[in-house]
Amino acid sequence: MSKQPIVPFSISKWVHVLNNLSIIVILSSIVFVIRIFPTLPDTIPIHYAQGEADRWGSKATIFLLHGFALLVFVSLYFLSKKPHLFNYPFTITEENAPRIYSVANLFMTILNFECVLIFTYLSIDFVGQYSGTWLLITVFAFPLVTIFIFILVLTRLK
Repeated sequence: MSKQPIVPFSISKWVHVLNNLSIIVILSSIVFVIRIFPTLPDTIPIHYAQGEADRWGSKATIFLLHGFALLVFVSLYFLSKKPHLFNYPFTITEENAPRIYSVANLFMTILNFECVLIFTYLSIDFVGQYSGTWLLITVFAFPLVTIFIFILVLTRLK
């Protein structure tokens, strides 16, 4: 593994906006679930196969999604601050590092925000109706499209 240069880089205002939005979304989701928690049945569906619930759990299980959302958010938040640790499809030099790291930081923040939205959607979906195919499309398509776009952007910046 080659060592990438550790250099200062600029942080976009969008990084701050998306991180704050992520926190607001997570807290709003927790408040929403706490408010409706007494009205939930004692068991809720926690897994679906072919549009039908095939595994059930305690209604308290819904808070696991918030725990995962927080864990993912905090992990990716701190990782985004260290873009010299990322794998890049090209060599990072002292000259290109500041602009590459700035874009990589934004990229990781966008992925983090998407993960928060997915976990929030899942927690709301668990108390409502199963979204089926649209849920799968959302969970896989948005992060993959984001990754593809940023690979193109980073390749042009090298």
